[in-house]
Formats: sequence, structure tokens, C-alpha cells
Amino acid sequence: MFHHYKGPIMPKDHLRALLERLRATMDEGEISPQQQELLAKVEYHIHNTDEPDPEEPTLRESMEMLIEDLSVDHPRSAAVARNILESLASMGI
Repeated sequence: MFHHYKGPIMPKDHLRALLERLRATMDEGEISPQQQELLAKVEYHIHNTDEPDPEEPTLRESMEMLIEDLSVDHPRSAAVARNILESLASMGI
């Protein structure tokens, strides 16, 4: 279950902006089907933060898997994904 953030900025908007930045660093032709699936799961979680978590994996787990998968071949994308994970952690997610 998500903990709702009550800070002065809209964390959902911040996460969406980071997600767009992540997409911009990833070339669709260069990412694997597994990476595309993980990214789709992350997008689902972020766009549906007001709803309960879907079945496994959780948003955090999806991000961690995506970072691990990207870190070798796509270090810039992995760095952006780490920023998203840090933002989630700061929001208590």
C-alpha cells in the first residue's frame, strides 16, 4: 500500500517528469523486451498511485529490477531510474 505524501510539491508530477526523462534516455530499439515490460509496470504504478498496488512486483521492486537490468548496457538510463527510486524513497514508498 502506498503512503501518501503531503509535501509542498506534487510528487506524482515529479515522478512523471522523471519517467519521461528515463524514456528519453532509452532507445526503444535498444532495450530488451524485459526492460520494456519493467518500464510498463513502473508506468502503471506511477499513473495509478491512488489505487492499491497491483500484484507483485511492487513499484520499488520493478524499479530495482529495471535499474539492475539497465546498469550494464544503459548507464545513463539506470542513473535516471535511480533518481526515480530515490524520489520514491523520499516519499515513503
